[in-house]
Amino acid sequence: MLNIDRYHATMGDASYKEVTRLRGALLSETEATFYVTQRKLAYAPCLGHERLIRSLLAPGLDRPRLRTLEQDRGGLRLFARAVEDLTFAGTVRAVRPGTIMFAGQPFADITGAFGLTQAQEIKFEHAFDLPMTTASIAMRMRLAAGDRWLSDFSLRRNGDVERAVDVATYAFIGGFNDTSNMEAAHRLDIPAVGTEAHYWQQSYVEFMDEPETDPRTGRPKHFEQVAFERWLDANPQGTTLLLDTIDVHTGAVHAALAATSSPERRRAFKGFRVDSGDLARLGRWCLDFFEANGLRDLMPVLTGDLDVEGVRRIVAEFPAAAGFGIGTKLSGEVERVAGVIFKECMIGGRPTLKASNTPEKSTLPGRLQVFRGADEAGRYVADVTGLEEEEVEIPGAARVERLLAPFWEGGRHESIPSILKQKTFVEEQLRRFPPLDEYPHALSDGLRALRDGLTARMRADASGWREVLTLPESLAAAMPPWSV
Repeated sequence: MLNIDRYHATMGDASYKEVTRLRGALLSETEATFYVTQRKLAYAPCLGHERLIRSLLAPGLDRPRLRTLEQDRGGLRLFARAVEDLTFAGTVRAVRPGTIMFAGQPFADITGAFGLTQAQEIKFEHAFDLPMTTASIAMRMRLAAGDRWLSDFSLRRNGDVERAVDVATYAFIGGFNDTSNMEAAHRLDIPAVGTEAHYWQQSYVEFMDEPETDPRTGRPKHFEQVAFERWLDANPQGTTLLLDTIDVHTGAVHAALAATSSPERRRAFKGFRVDSGDLARLGRWCLDFFEANGLRDLMPVLTGDLDVEGVRRIVAEFPAAAGFGIGTKLSGEVERVAGVIFKECMIGGRPTLKASNTPEKSTLPGRLQVFRGADEAGRYVADVTGLEEEEVEIPGAARVERLLAPFWEGGRHESIPSILKQKTFVEEQLRRFPPLDEYPHALSDGLRALRDGLTARMRADASGWREVLTLPESLAAAMPPWSV
């Protein structure tokens, strides 16, 4: 598959040409290092390593795709020849799968010959972006929900079963308990959850015209009561009733009538779900109503376009909420994605960077490393992003760990922990961190000095360009002061 942008092909092709060579070698053969990070999420578990392996192990391009390169208007024959039997021979470092990382920290890097290494960008971005986005949302949901149950209800919003399985997987690692996705439950070997949809009740409208009689009152049953009774009868092992098909208050009345109509139905009634309206207020009202009618120990489950703030608010207003079903805000309407990026930091043994007109888009130079400090009790105290050759001391830390470690070399890679082990690792880290929004993470003095010094050198321009080019007076004011 041509899993590259055209600019990878055009730069790759140009790098093989003699006219673009560096002083010592062709640019294509010069060793380069690119680091991988994300900037848009405050923090996220680093996940997606197995997706990266699949991409790096993918077979070479077939003849029709090679022909696409060769027949491109740029005539990309040199690059086509280079990737024809592509087996990437470089090295990759990465943090351990599930490691909680903060915005801007490098969580992987790749080193190899420039021509082919730069063309790996999309593989890294695609490998990590969805997993880290999903796991970050799930982890924030977990922090908001406390120990309450979290279920993935996103299957219908994902558009594709494979993407839906991925979302369920990374939500589970990030902190969710289960999923409504049967295929994901099968692959992950976790319980599937889910009971009924509103159209179960809707399907019993014939009982409006030919109602059953409730022997306790001698009066006609509401059709929703009949639907609930049938559902309880069909699920004697225990189930949840969805209350808002018509109105939550009357739904609770009809559920109570159904559940109290026989001992078997009472045993089957384990919980209720509210999917619309003011979820905290309605959930509390229903729970109080059921308890007033002898229906105790029910699980209130709340759903309906819930985001992190919505969960946090409900927990504050209705602490008895037992669980939440999260769908749309987990995958379909995500506030922000990780936005994984792939940036060159070394070329031919020299540090390099992008300075940028936008400070937030500037990059880091050098062979990077992330140092994480822990105190005597194992609690994390701070992170420092620095240079591999540095020995970093972190105040308050009894031990400093280097997070980037060898992951791939010569086609061989480190093993990937099981889904359950990755989930457990995320949970363990959360117990060791202080509040994540307050956790300190900074650059080392050495890295900051390298970045600032290199930026200043890259901006310096002694070419005498004004002797050759004209700068109209009307444009001069826009020039940065260090350029004139």
